Amino acid sequence: MQAVVDWSTFNNLTQMQFFIDFCNFYQRFIKNFSKIVHSMIQLIQKKIIFEWNEVCQIVFNHMKRYMIKTSILHHFDQTCETILKINLFNYINDEVLSQYDDEEVLHSIVFYSKNMFFAECNYEIYDKKLLIIIQAFKHWWFKLKLTDISIKMFIDHQALISLMKDKELSRHQMRWVQKLIDFNFRIMYWSDKQNIKINALTR
Repeated sequence: MQAVVDWSTFNNLTQMQFFIDFCNFYQRFIKNFSKIVHSMIQLIQKKIIFEWNEVCQIVFNHMKRYMIKTSILHHFDQTCETILKINLFNYINDEVLSQYDDEEVLHSIVFYSKNMFFAECNYEIYDKKLLIIIQAFKHWWFKLKLTDISIKMFIDHQALISLMKDKELSRHQMRWVQKLIDFNFRIMYWSDKQNIKINALTR
């Protein structure tokens, strides 16, 4: 951990690429990873002049703090109640998998953040939200298929609450939904505008 704390700023692209590669190992433990490192990733793209600015320094400092704090995460337990919260913002889907312990305290287990592909950005909002549900279960299938208690999945799109009972799905939507039939879960609605914490919603 001390090596991360003492990590100095970069003089060139090679050094920054090494740091980003190192961070990638921790991305599943860092919420909003894609959004946080976006400004850094832009600098390593072709035809972009390397210029270390104040924004990059802020991101760099944040990333070091996040990596040090990963020890607060807990291990997945298939016997505990599982909460899956999904959000889509600016074509980046952010997902967090959490569980309650024996004292009913909610702990983050792992995070997942992914940029949508260009073609996916043109999907209708229902398909976008459905797609990130599919991606979440695909990404964590080895954990979510083992849960003893029904998974509570929260998403900010009310139309998806009756997804598994919807008889008016298109052909490609039906193909996507088929990938979920082996999981024990129910979809619940939440809204950022309500400003209600996830653990309050689940109780």
